[in-house]
Amino acid sequence: MRIAFVTMVWQDQAFLDLWLRYYGAMVGRAHLYVLNHGGDPGTAAQAEGANVLAIPRDPPDARFDQRRWAMLSDIASGLSRIYDIVVVGDVDELILPLTPGLSLAAHLQACPPQGLSAPAGYELFPDQPDPIDLRRPVLRQAGEGVLSGAYSKPCLLTGPVRLGAGGHGSRTRFALRPDLALLHLRFLPLPGQEARRRERAALARAASAEASRSFLAGWRRAETVQARIRARFEVAPRVPSAMAAERAGPILEAARRQKGALHGIDMQQVRRAAFRLVLDEALRDLF
Repeated sequence: MRIAFVTMVWQDQAFLDLWLRYYGAMVGRAHLYVLNHGGDPGTAAQAEGANVLAIPRDPPDARFDQRRWAMLSDIASGLSRIYDIVVVGDVDELILPLTPGLSLAAHLQACPPQGLSAPAGYELFPDQPDPIDLRRPVLRQAGEGVLSGAYSKPCLLTGPVRLGAGGHGSRTRFALRPDLALLHLRFLPLPGQEARRRERAALARAASAEASRSFLAGWRRAETVQARIRARFEVAPRVPSAMAAERAGPILEAARRQKGALHGIDMQQVRRAAFRLVLDEALRDLF
């Protein structure tokens, strides 16, 4: 079974390092595809051995995220004509199986997806406020996360698809794979992350009024968003990863929604039933 991984990156060196190491160890860098937004030479050097495509970078506008995900959909769809499975997502998202002892690649080979599938998404938080030490496994320093409807994203595909902005939904109905966890790492104190947040906030403030009401609103309000999700994380009931699939599956299934042509997950409904994933010790050395 051939598996490819696709992402897009702009000045996210710490996340890219994790992404390359984690997925590269499974399938080799020859099967990793990195869209280098802006053609940064440092990113190209960091991703040496992977398939790096430099694309121009213009100031973000109101439709930037729609165009970006249309492009990612097209590239992933094209690769699905060559690979058995294509996994596409942002560089701060990593997927792991909740079955100890299996890599994601081994798990997908044992339980292959059909069509388009979505793991259960979790917003990960650090165990301590100290900066993450990338010389140690990240999951030894951040082993818990709160269930997220927004990040239960359809990202495992076996044929052509069209994904929505941010990857949050698709034009085709997708299967749910709560046996897999998509871990969203944006709230981890990685090297350079605070400066990156400030830079994004400045870009959002400088954008046009129309653009600032788009995905850029999240950049502008990053600290507020983090505080709100952290508050849910703190009070959510803790569920061990061995029981998480059984718990997340019905929650996500009940939260399915279709808005126009887009199939997705109702984020508000998931928030009301969200729980806190606690990773098994055996899973904490995966990355």
